[in-house]
Amino acid sequence: MSRPDLIVAEPSHVGHARLVATAAAERAGLDADRIPKVALATTELATNLLKHAGQGVLTMHTEPGRLDVLSLDTGPGIHQVGQSMRDGYSTTGTMGGGLGAVRRAADVFDLFSLPGAGTAVLARWQDDRARSAKARIGAAMRTAPGEVRCGDLWAAWEDKDLVTVSVSDGLGHGERAEQASQTAMRSIAPQHTRGPADILESIQQAMSATRGATVAITQIAPERGRLWFCGVGNIAGRIYTGAAARPHRLVSRPGIVGAGNTVGTAQFAGAWTAESWLLLYSDGVSDRWDLNEWPGLLRHDPATVAAWILAQRGRGRDDSCVLVVTGGDGR
Repeated sequence: MSRPDLIVAEPSHVGHARLVATAAAERAGLDADRIPKVALATTELATNLLKHAGQGVLTMHTEPGRLDVLSLDTGPGIHQVGQSMRDGYSTTGTMGGGLGAVRRAADVFDLFSLPGAGTAVLARWQDDRARSAKARIGAAMRTAPGEVRCGDLWAAWEDKDLVTVSVSDGLGHGERAEQASQTAMRSIAPQHTRGPADILESIQQAMSATRGATVAITQIAPERGRLWFCGVGNIAGRIYTGAAARPHRLVSRPGIVGAGNTVGTAQFAGAWTAESWLLLYSDGVSDRWDLNEWPGLLRHDPATVAAWILAQRGRGRDDSCVLVVTGGDGR
């Protein structure tokens, strides 16, 4: 697996981003007529980062039938979002077709921006194989500076009325950290319908052959209105019951999966509704933030929410991952 993110800081990075996104679209198995649209939208997003923010990050996620391309920056933000979508509108003296072109090219388009803080943009392409309607899931990842592999990974599985998601932070950085997180996800996959605490206990042996990882697992049963969480290590979590609600913080037990110290890990159980939001993030993201700083954020796609938090509170010196889940039809 190559790094999921690209730094865009100079003109040569635009062409590279286009090539990487095209390859990602092919890996996702998207229809041939979508691939040129992916190339166009990614070119516009990368160009916009240079023009308006000076630099930024593109991060991508692929799965069968779906590709997310996320643009994130901490630049000046967009003062008039509506006008910025109109062809011909520009603040830099150019043709002004960037965001409008991205919106037309993508199957799903979303944007969140605050003046003086930055902008997060989502362009998504998906077909009938994309994830079903049980939950809406999005994520954003960034690799530690100087590394070509990301040790922070996430995954999601669905089975009947159950959605299981996990975030893993392999110890350290680089290839061995990535291998540890890959082992965690491969070990969880065949038993993702078991309880989170049982899963963490059962993957201990497989993880002992790696350098170890911190892992959190959450299961959601939308039709039953229930959620279960269990974590070992420094993966942080929050549950919001609505956009204005104060979060319930999910606490992981100290330790490392793979070091034999997960025995007796407690499992949290709580309520889940269509208005609930789950946020899981690795320690590459600061825990010092409040959603009230960013009014309206939870009205956006989970992937946009993840990208915004990563841009605003990513520490910038470590692998980082933000995973966001909410109720809804996922389309």
